[in-house]
Amino acid sequence: MTGTLIFILFLMNILLAFALLILYMRQNKLVEIEKRQKLALEEAEQVMAALLEEIKEENERLITRIKESRETEDKMADAMAADIIMEKKDSVPAAEEHQVVQEAEGSLEPTAEPASVQSSASGEADDPMPLREQVELLAEQGLTVTDIARKLNKGKTEIELLMKFK
Repeated sequence: MTGTLIFILFLMNILLAFALLILYMRQNKLVEIEKRQKLALEEAEQVMAALLEEIKEENERLITRIKESRETEDKMADAMAADIIMEKKDSVPAAEEHQVVQEAEGSLEPTAEPASVQSSASGEADDPMPLREQVELLAEQGLTVTDIARKLNKGKTEIELLMKFK
């Protein structure tokens, strides 16, 4: 009887030692996985920091380009304003001469040409249909995305997005 008890105790000690060995191996695997995750996290942080730095540099370049373009636009606008003023000064005597000629002929009716020019200019500025409706109409007519983009003077990607989100 004592022999069986000693055998059972010995067997239990072997099982407990085996269980401890398994737990120790699992613990080591868990520690290794945590180390790998920390390394992966650090790498991801470094990549994100590099991307963020690159984006900042790109934004700074964009800001400088925008400032430069605004400066050139302002210079061009000033030059155009000066040209317009000069043209108005030159056109005032011509307009007075035209009015004198009309009075001399006895015709005080305004010409229809400026009104037609104004109506065509306002017609171009106010499209009768929104862009989305124009795209849908042209697509129904069987035009390809590239043809629609050319016809509306828009980008191919813009037309694709409009068609996708209708």
